[in-house]
Formats: sequence, structure tokens, C-alpha cells
Amino acid sequence: MSGDIGGAGEEESGSGKQLHEIDLCKETLPDVFNMNAQVGVAMGISQNLEADNNSFLCDSGSAGAVPQKISGCAGLKFNDFDRLREGVKFEAGQTWAIYNNTVDQMPRLYAQIRKVSAPCFSLRITYLEPDPDGEKETQWFEEDLPVSVGKFRLGENKSTQDRSIFSHVIHCNERSNTSCFSITCRFIDTCHFSVSPRKGETWALFKNWDIKWSSELDSHRKYEYEFVEILSDYADEAGVYVAYLHKAKGFASVFFRMGTGYEGIFRILPRSLYRFSHRVPSFKLTGDEGNGVAKDAYELDEAALPETIEEFIMPSNSESETKSEHQAIYFASEGKVFQTGQIWSFHSGYDDLPLYYGRIQKITFTQAFKQDPVIKLHISRLKATRFPEDVINWKYGGMPVGCGTFYARKVQEIITPSEVSHQIMPQTSMDGIEYTILPKIGEVWAIYRYWSRYIDVDRLEFGLYDIVEILDDTLDYKVQLLTQQPVSDDRNDMEHRLFRACTEYTSNEDDGSEPIFTIPKTERIRFSNKVPATRVTKEMYGELEDNSKVEFRATPINVIHC
Repeated sequence: MSGDIGGAGEEESGSGKQLHEIDLCKETLPDVFNMNAQVGVAMGISQNLEADNNSFLCDSGSAGAVPQKISGCAGLKFNDFDRLREGVKFEAGQTWAIYNNTVDQMPRLYAQIRKVSAPCFSLRITYLEPDPDGEKETQWFEEDLPVSVGKFRLGENKSTQDRSIFSHVIHCNERSNTSCFSITCRFIDTCHFSVSPRKGETWALFKNWDIKWSSELDSHRKYEYEFVEILSDYADEAGVYVAYLHKAKGFASVFFRMGTGYEGIFRILPRSLYRFSHRVPSFKLTGDEGNGVAKDAYELDEAALPETIEEFIMPSNSESETKSEHQAIYFASEGKVFQTGQIWSFHSGYDDLPLYYGRIQKITFTQAFKQDPVIKLHISRLKATRFPEDVINWKYGGMPVGCGTFYARKVQEIITPSEVSHQIMPQTSMDGIEYTILPKIGEVWAIYRYWSRYIDVDRLEFGLYDIVEILDDTLDYKVQLLTQQPVSDDRNDMEHRLFRACTEYTSNEDDGSEPIFTIPKTERIRFSNKVPATRVTKEMYGELEDNSKVEFRATPINVIHC
């Protein structure tokens, strides 16, 4: 059993052969086309040149079509991406990415193939139009900013004979309660389609992205990009894990992961999904293609890349193989990626709350015959450093510390994935020894209601809690009190509870009756633990309300409801 999450998923396998280089800076277009045919013959590719020549007798219908970009006049190439777009590749029911005809001509538009006609190549297509849910995402779309992920609906129909506008086949999930022509999408229940990154794909991200670009359009019409490998399938609550890719010097479009640690891996949350610009078709390389090619590098389609990309020297295979020392396992059922070096909150104690933090030092897993694998996480528990003089500390030892500065103990202990709650993204010191974990804007935390520094760990089971959302953390912590909604009728989701903002803070002598109040940073020990939560809109009593969908297991039992 392997713990590698960097696999290619459903990416195409490379041909493993080096293509003859064509210097498009010097050749005329007719000569280039002739040379392409010669390259195809040299590679043993079967081509019907007579059929291709006869195709010009048909009306191309390409007026206003987006020409594919021809970029890069130097560098080794190994795969022919044009083969992915040959006429025989098109089938009714497929969904294709199409180059947009504005800005930078990246493959961000989508269309479904309704009908394929022959012998004169012709397609009947239906465009997919973005149909965002959130207010910020809707504003982004209405300002004509590019959208390549999320929810879509059927748009206008069109006929075309121009294959040059098409980039690659995409995977989408279809939600339809009516008969639909698509045979590749998955039938669910409503008339929408969703597109999201999938494990093994390669994507471009908008560099320095911010959802607020829609209010500063003049400053964000020319885009810069970063490139990533998708390490996990997208999940509605967990988002998606990705790793940076860097362009290799000396190659036309080979990209590789730099470094051997976890520092290049990060998560893109659902609220930042529009950070994805477009998928870039790619072939995963084996390392046997030629000298200087690292194993598990990718060759990306130049037609989906900008003209100028910073280049780096690619490490040799012997250097890149040291990555195997860093183990990673993806659990599709839990939407979590575990890797050495990560910090996680885990459940422990009398009430099983995620009160403690641990750094993963090693991952081991065994599997007996005809039994499920047993995964063990070897962690170093985090211990709080000495408190600053102006911050109140617990009087008695043993009390859990939810926020502050921590270091990893040398002694290791073993936990299982079932004990893990959520990943922590701390602020790490320059020497990598200390980790600072503090409440952040938008997070949901459990706090002690009637608290003092004299609380003893043995009395915690009798303590009372409030649930709050962090509104501001600039000077002190401005928080909004939340109250639990009636238990959902959805019996399929017993792991979450809904909370909404309170209108009054009852029975509170210390903070008054206002549901929004301030917790001084000197009293940060009042924060018990972070509660994983996502923002949802749900109809309650005939009206739409914003709610926080929280992880039930991370919520204290003794919560006071206003």
C-alpha cells in the first residue's frame, strides 16, 4: 500500500518520446505544417493526409474563432498535445474546455457536445454558463471576471467546424431532474453542472488573487499565474490540497515540484475556489524521457500557458527521490490529507474535544490479510511556551491551552486518524521551532462562559461554554455570540449542527446582554478550542438565514444557548 498522493490520477500517459524541435520563430506557417506532418511520421503516428487536405473543402466556419497560442521557440518537448484534439477524439456527450476570446485566451469556457457530424467535421454544442451561489462570487461573475470552477447551467447552442477553439475534455458532475444529452456527467437531482479540480490534474492559479478584484477591475485585467498539481479531489467542506509546480529551465513546458518537504503543499478552501484560473492539460513524466528529466515531473500544454514564466533548474532523479521520505495519505471519506510536518488538532480528554495539538513526525500503516489497513500517526504533542507577562495564565497545571505559542515535545505518541479533528495552519518561527496559534477572523471557537484563571482541569466537565465567531482580531477579539438552531431533519448528516448569530446575550453578568462583545487578548486562555465550521444559507421558518455549520464532535456538550 502506498502513501504517495502525487499520482497522475486520470491524466494521460506521456508518449515517452522526444519530439523534434520546431523553431516557429523562423519557419513560415506552411513549412511548419509540413514539418508537423513529418514529425508525426517520424513518431509512427498514423495520419491520413489526404483526408486532412480534403477537409479544407468544407466550410471551416471559424470566423471569430480563437486561434491557439503558439508560444515557446526553444526547449525540449516530449508529447504532442494536438493529438488530444484530433477530430476522432470528439464524441457526443463530452464536455470540452474552450479558449476564451478575451484577455489571454486561456481555456476557461466550457461546452457540451450535442452532435458530431462527418465526413466534413462539424459540431453542435451547448455552452455552460457560470451560475454562482455566493454574493461575492456572483459579483465576480457579473463584472465579467473569468470563472472556470463551481456551478454552471446550460447556455446558448451553437454549431462550429473549428477544432482550434477546443483545448481538452473536462470532467463535470451533472445535476438534472430532466432528460439530458450528457453521458459523461453524473446524474443527481437539479439542473446544474459542477466543475472542480481533480486529483492528478494540473491547474493555473491567479497570482495574488483576491475575491475583491470585482471592485477594482482596472487593476486586475491582466493576470499573472502560479501553477499547481492537484493532490486531492475537491470536497465541499475541506476544499482541495495542491502543491506548487515550477517551470524547468531548458525545456519547453516541463514543470516540477521544488523541495522535498511539506512546505510546498497547501490547501485552497471552498471560499477561495475562484482562485483557480483554468486547468492546464498535462502528461506525467517517468524520468526516462531524457537527461535531466525528474521523475513525476509534468509536461504542460503550451497552448494553456502564458508566454513568459520564470524558470528554475530541475533537480536530478536522485535528488527528487528524497521526497519519498515525506509520507502522505489521502482519506477520501474524511477529506483529509495527512503528511509529516503538519500540525493537527486532535480529540482527547474527558469530553473528547479537540483541545490538543500535535505535529506529525511519522506515518505508519499495516494491513492484515482481508482486513482494512491500520494507520498510525506518530505525533509530537505541542506544549505551550512561557506566557508573556501581560497575558493571564492558568493558576493550576494541566489545563489545556487553546491558543498561544507552542513547541513540539521530543517524546512521541501514537494516535489514529479517527482521533484527528482539523489541520492547523500556525505562524511558524524563522527557526521552525515555535508555532503560534491564535483565533482568526471568521473562525468559530468555543469559549468558557463563567471563567477565571482558577479553573481546574478536574472541574471542566461541569463548566459551561459559549460558541462565538471571531469578527475582529486587530487589537482585541471582537466576537459574535452564536446559538444552535433546531436539530436538522437530515438524518444523513448527524456529524454537524447549525448555529446562527444571537440577538441577545442572556444571563451574562460579565459581558452584559449585547451579543457582540470583546475578549481582551490578555484573557486569551478563555478560548477553549476551535470548532471547524463552514458558512451555509438555509431556509428557516420561511426565510433564508446565514448559518455556521459546525462539527458536532468539536462542540462542547454544555453549551449555553441564548
